This record gives sequence, structure tokens and C-alpha cells, in this order.
Amino acid sequence: TGDAHLEVAATLNSIGLVLFKLQQYSYALVVFITSLKIRQRLLGYSHEDVAIILYNIGTVQLESGNEDEAIKTYEETLRVEKAALGNDHADVVMTLQHIGQVHHQRGRLCEALEYLENALTVQRRISQGVDNDVVVAHIQNQLGNAHLQRGEVGDAMKAFTEALRIYRASGRPDEELVVHGFNYYYMSLSHPEAAAVA
Repeated sequence: TGDAHLEVAATLNSIGLVLFKLQQYSYALVVFITSLKIRQRLLGYSHEDVAIILYNIGTVQLESGNEDEAIKTYEETLRVEKAALGNDHADVVMTLQHIGQVHHQRGRLCEALEYLENALTVQRRISQGVDNDVVVAHIQNQLGNAHLQRGEVGDAMKAFTEALRIYRASGRPDEELVVHGFNYYYMSLSHPEAAAVA
């Protein structure tokens, strides 16, 4: 029956996750693709369970060094998530962030900023004005690093300062602020605006 096949797909997903944790990426990919085919056949191509498997496949591709394939798979994940869950959903934000991160890793900073800004916009709508949303802080931190790599120090400091403010207001340690190429204390001492927040 269909339910039995969906249980097989769920079991395959679990096996794929174990293989992924064991860094057996090629085996994990085969298992995830098998699970994906079952889910697509039974649930259609725009179901949230299909998006979950696509996301897992993209993550395996990324960890295997296939960044271009990962971006394509994450883009497909995003399309399915939006169809199944709507535009304003936490899964959409997470996928936008991952696409932005991959573009950042590839040195495609304009694309990275575009996806991260989109993730920030969606997350702010989801949080409905919650001032200390840690997800917003994480995205601001990512934006700061992308701006910094582009040499846009003012925009980077603005993003880092906002991230740090949220981390502190949420009771998080300052060390959650990650500035690539610098450590936190160096940044605080070298930029008065960041030091004023400290």
C-alpha cells in the first residue's frame, strides 16, 4: 500500500542520515535519492516531505564538494517548500540561508547577499516584530561576513552590531558572533561602534 511505501521512504531517510553522519556521502546520496523517488511517486513533486529529502540531498552534495549541484538542489528545495509551505516559513528561511552560504563559499558575494537579505526579510515577517529573534541575529552575522569580504566595512559593522545586540539581549554569549578573519575582541577594539555595543 501507499502507507507502507511511505514508511520505507521514511526508513531510507533515517538510514541516509546515519550514513551522512558517518561521512559515507556516496551511499547516503543513493539512499536519499531512492527515498525521494518513492515520495515523489506517492506524494507528488510539491509536498513538504519531498522538500525534506531534496534538502538532505543538497546537503550531501555540499559536503561532497559538489557545490554547484548543491545550489541546484537547494533551489529545487526552495521551490517545493514555497509551494507546500508558503513563502513565510522557517524552512524557506533555512534554505535561503544555505543557498546564501554556498554562494559565499564560492565567492559569489552579490548572490550570497541577495539570498541572505531575502532570508532576513522572510524571518522578520515570521517573527512579527520580535526584537530578539536569534535567527535574525544569525542571518545578520552571515550578512556581516559577506559585506566584510566585499570590503563594505560600514555595512558589515552595522550587521555585526545588530547581531551582537540580539545575542546579548537573548542571553547568548558574545562568542556566537563569528567574524571570518578576525576574532571578536580584535573587531571590538578596532571599531568604535562595535566596542560601544560591547
